[in-house]
Amino acid sequence: MERVNPAPRSEHTPAPPQRPELEPLRTDDTKAILAGMALWAVALVVLLVAPPAGAAAWWPWTCVAGLVGGVFGLWYIRRRDRVAPTIPPDEQPIEPSTAVPPASG
Repeated sequence: MERVNPAPRSEHTPAPPQRPELEPLRTDDTKAILAGMALWAVALVVLLVAPPAGAAAWWPWTCVAGLVGGVFGLWYIRRRDRVAPTIPPDEQPIEPSTAVPPASG
């Protein structure tokens, strides 16, 4: 199969429109980390109530590692939010539900 190069752009071909700069979405990282920690805690309780047999004895330690990672994540996010510069309300990033600007007409 032969590859065909697109036609070169002539002086009369308009440039494609520039897209606006994307802004980062505002998220609640603390809730996400707490949800993950809750899932790791549930898995740990299940594994402690019904311990795995044989070669799967390391599974509870995986849950403990997940909880420790969550504690680190909480510390990191809260530290990041404390030292981050505050953005004025009129310059807040656009929420996903309002990311599409209204049609002009």
